[in-house]
Amino acid sequence: MSSTGRTSNRPARPAERSRGGRGWDGDPPHAAAAQQRLLEATGRCIAREGIAATTVAAVAAEAGVSRQTVYRYFDGRDQLVLRAVRAAAEELRTKIDLHVRALSDPADMIVETVVFALAELRKDPVLRAMMDPSQLDSAVTTRMTKRPGIEWARETLSPAIEAAGWSKADADASLELILRVVLSLIISPSPERNPEELRAFLYRHLIPGLGLAATEDS
Repeated sequence: MSSTGRTSNRPARPAERSRGGRGWDGDPPHAAAAQQRLLEATGRCIAREGIAATTVAAVAAEAGVSRQTVYRYFDGRDQLVLRAVRAAAEELRTKIDLHVRALSDPADMIVETVVFALAELRKDPVLRAMMDPSQLDSAVTTRMTKRPGIEWARETLSPAIEAAGWSKADADASLELILRVVLSLIISPSPERNPEELRAFLYRHLIPGLGLAATEDS
């Protein structure tokens, strides 16, 4: 009823829902939970439509909220995409750590990290979208060889850096080279190589460029 006692003709505002029925139903979560739900929605958009097609409007529709709600928690589209990619990258780093934990030679650690990471990129829907040459996004790729990418690689390859005895300057230069090789393999994967062929390629071309010697078994 209105203040004059008359029934309002204004239609009730429907509860916001996402495509999958995961809306907030008029009960917005706390800030941290809201950000997490929006990042999950971003990940679904990236997996389904690709990075280039992921916009604030698409994320809002996927999460079942307004664009204004998205902007309440994130600066814009680039921040959403980068945070979603970062979350997938952190999960990848955990997997890499488990995969190379038993290795002790820095060359072996680096080669296995690159081979394993490229294989996992094809499995993860968010990272796979980033890998698609037709969907590559400058906001993501330009950071791969800058501070965010370098720091991610430093933490991921910290055992190899320690085993190689690199100074910080040497490590920075080596990490940049590794990331540039990975980026080139993502952008232009032809000729296709199976894991053994890729290992041989990396031992022959990447490892000498890092000033490391391949192990006798490689």
